[in-house]
Amino acid sequence: MTRHEYVVVEVTEACPHACLHCYNYWREDRAPVLSPDTLRRTDIRRMIRKIRWDAPLRYVALSGGEPLLRPDIAGICQDLVADGLDVAVITSGALLTPGRAAKFPTTTNFEITLFGAEAELHDRIAGRKGAFQRVLHGAVSARERGCTLVVSVVVNRLNAHRTRDALELGLALGAEGFLLNRINFSRLTLGDSGRLAPTLAQLTQALTAAENFAFQFGAAVSISVPIPACVIDPASYPHLHFGWCPRGGPKAYYTVSHNGLLRPCNHSSVVLGDLRTQTFAEIVRSRKTKSFWRPIPVECEGCEHPLRDECLGGCLAASCECYGTGKTVDPLVHILKPAAVHASIA
Repeated sequence: MTRHEYVVVEVTEACPHACLHCYNYWREDRAPVLSPDTLRRTDIRRMIRKIRWDAPLRYVALSGGEPLLRPDIAGICQDLVADGLDVAVITSGALLTPGRAAKFPTTTNFEITLFGAEAELHDRIAGRKGAFQRVLHGAVSARERGCTLVVSVVVNRLNAHRTRDALELGLALGAEGFLLNRINFSRLTLGDSGRLAPTLAQLTQALTAAENFAFQFGAAVSISVPIPACVIDPASYPHLHFGWCPRGGPKAYYTVSHNGLLRPCNHSSVVLGDLRTQTFAEIVRSRKTKSFWRPIPVECEGCEHPLRDECLGGCLAASCECYGTGKTVDPLVHILKPAAVHASIA
């Protein structure tokens, strides 16, 4: 029995948006909504039950692509809730009409992304005109259904200065929780870091805005994409919850691809095994999986920060995707603090 309570299932690779910062490794060659090897509704239920033989699973996040493109997504949620699981749907929210929302269990947690509080900014980042208004309607539909709404604000160079506005809009829409995530990088987006990455001053501005928001409204704001402690010291933001890469531990969110392949997380393209033919425990305990999580960046070896053992250089998957190895620090450090990186390995 493993100790994992959380898993992500990417129910499709298809997506109607073209977000500037999209890190999905398949974004240039997406499978259709339901390709021949896409897990069907019964397959997903069977696979989750299979994982539960090996792990005390409690939470399942349905992601993509855009999960609401699947006509059976509400039924998938119904199956998992009926099996006693807590279910989240990670979505743009743009396809969540009142009619569709009515088909979901009221216990569903919808995690909807806002890039700003105005249509022009949101639509520019989402790459789809008219997306903003549909997202607002989707958020309202979720709340009217009685579902929980969590608003995710993805911070980049274009919108860092509007962080407070996006959080306040989420509050007005009835959000009960907030995620403030800086953009993460892959080989597909690293070349655009000069255009997309917030500067250190902008990232600090966004976090300060979120800190003040959390303090003023008593709001729960989490930083779920890790920000290395050498870039931003979490101690400066006592009302924000900073998360770290779980590195395969009990809080890891192993990710099931649309075809049943298991990966370390939703940011990684590395295939650890095939859940159609292997057990979850067999894959998680395999030599390949242990080898993936093992590396520690050379830049971190002499780190004396109190959070060194939690941080370990930030997002391991981002390093692997961008540099082909987990032995170097998160690309965000190279982008925002290159001098500090050079000094640490000199």
